[in-house]
Amino acid sequence: MKKLDEQTALAIMFANTKRKKRTADLVTIAEACEHLVQLYRSQQAVARKIGLSNEMIREFRKILSLPKEVQSMLRAKRIDSLDVAYRLALLRDPKKQVQLARQVAGVDSKDVRDIKRVISSTGLSAKESKKKVLDSKLKGLHVFVMDFNDQEYKAILKRARERKTDPAELVKQVILRWLKREKAYKPPRK
Repeated sequence: MKKLDEQTALAIMFANTKRKKRTADLVTIAEACEHLVQLYRSQQAVARKIGLSNEMIREFRKILSLPKEVQSMLRAKRIDSLDVAYRLALLRDPKKQVQLARQVAGVDSKDVRDIKRVISSTGLSAKESKKKVLDSKLKGLHVFVMDFNDQEYKAILKRARERKTDPAELVKQVILRWLKREKAYKPPRK
């Protein structure tokens, strides 16, 4: 990649994060992001300047820790999902990263859920997975990972559309109703 200046790096970031269709590959965006972090001296400053979350900036930067072979797949857009690239980067073993990247690049389906299942089959323990999630989230934010089969997932999406609500919010409402029924939860007083 050619030497970046501030204007070029900003242009790459704006053009590829503020539009629906991304033209640059993920490594190019990650390099522009890293250049800006070095220039502005903080990830938070870049997040504010671009109008992205600190989490997204971190995800882009994490791509640069991937082995060169995986980065080549990202440059060629054989893998073109930030979420998938970030999940690969969370794995500690570079050999496993390359192996899974090859698998992901060979998956016929480009459905992110299918790809996540491939990555999830790495044998990462529940304890390690939980630690990764908790380390990556803001303190005080509680995250629960729930795995639904395709039929359950489609039913949740259908019900959410019927109620004109977000699927995650629907699941949260169902769990809260259940907790209230079980007398395991008392809502805070207003």
